[in-house]
Amino acid sequence: MKPGFDIPCETRTLPNGLTVVVAPQPGLPVVTVDVTYDVGSRVEPEGKTGFAHLFEHLMFEGSENVGKGEHFRLVAEAGGTMNGTTSEDRTNYFETLPAECLDLALFLEADRMRALVLTQQKLDNQREAVKEEKRLRVDNQPYASSFETADALAYDAFPYRHPVIGSMDDLDRATLDDARDFYQRFYAPGNALLCVVGDVDPDDAFGRVSAAFAPVAPRGRPSPFHVEEPEPRGERRARTEDLHAALPALHVNVKTVPRRHPDSFALLYAEKILGAGESGTLWRRLVKDEEKALSLSIHFDERRGPSLFRAFCIARPGVPHALLEREIREGFARLADEGPAPAEMERARRMLAADMVRSTQTTQAVAFLLSEYGLYDRDAGLWRPDFERILAVDRESVRDVARRTFTDGRISVVEVHPAEAA
Repeated sequence: MKPGFDIPCETRTLPNGLTVVVAPQPGLPVVTVDVTYDVGSRVEPEGKTGFAHLFEHLMFEGSENVGKGEHFRLVAEAGGTMNGTTSEDRTNYFETLPAECLDLALFLEADRMRALVLTQQKLDNQREAVKEEKRLRVDNQPYASSFETADALAYDAFPYRHPVIGSMDDLDRATLDDARDFYQRFYAPGNALLCVVGDVDPDDAFGRVSAAFAPVAPRGRPSPFHVEEPEPRGERRARTEDLHAALPALHVNVKTVPRRHPDSFALLYAEKILGAGESGTLWRRLVKDEEKALSLSIHFDERRGPSLFRAFCIARPGVPHALLEREIREGFARLADEGPAPAEMERARRMLAADMVRSTQTTQAVAFLLSEYGLYDRDAGLWRPDFERILAVDRESVRDVARRTFTDGRISVVEVHPAEAA
């Protein structure tokens, strides 16, 4: 089976090393500009965590020709939207604007790639903003900190053991020289990919990109980063108390293959078969039929290094952790022993096909898709053969991959207990 759509695109590299992908989408009167830097929390050494996320904030603090707050104002006044995100594997910045405003987006991104203005006051302000974000999203949210515990338990190598938001102690020790060094190393044009998607003529778009980014001097490219994560060597367990949790919860994670590994395509099916709402076999049994859990999420968390196949559930009152764990393990084992039923397989295939369609329906979604493949794999067009490989997965492949994946030696379990003071 093949996806019934395509995304024509062209890739060129500027003399300063910036990779540029242009995907024309005639008839859509908008354009998305996405700049993705090959820097995420995984490149941070011990004692220097949180820099990738901190820079997501600092990049909006003003550059040589754009004052503090002006980036937001200019995009909003042009009728556009914008944001930035940081993950373990990359940091990206994007604007979606009326197509005639392409030059504005290119100017804004080029100016801060070329000449970000870093001061002690800006560093101090955004350091405090990150601390407040951590208090809001992690420290004071039920179960949030347990996900950090689960990652630290599952991984051995440092790159994926620490959270994206980083250590507040590390950020407190960060100096202005540290910030400037990070910017010079990782925010160079040779370490980035620029994607333009929308109602543009490719040659015209490349010309505009070249005019905007030609003044950005080449600064080299960091050495390729490799994660050396040892193979799992036995089950792991941890217990954590949560001051904000009203009910017990449980993480059951399985360390598995990196993104685009042949097994990863079958694991996408396992995610849908086990946990996709009321059609998910494990969700239906635990949440709806037997009412042992208030919620259950199953997620194949794909990463450039080893990935995690995650199960997280919140118990109903009186249901012990051991019972939930046994049910989840049995759900994994059943898929490994029997494989999916034909109807389950077809339902999962339809869900994945729908996900594929959604990933190509807006200029922003297309920009994210092409940027990921272009940056990680040096080929923005690899999305299409990957979609074909996903749709070609069969029942036997899902069963065989489940047998290789859902083994006790790969599993890590975190029990979350409400603290007595909750």
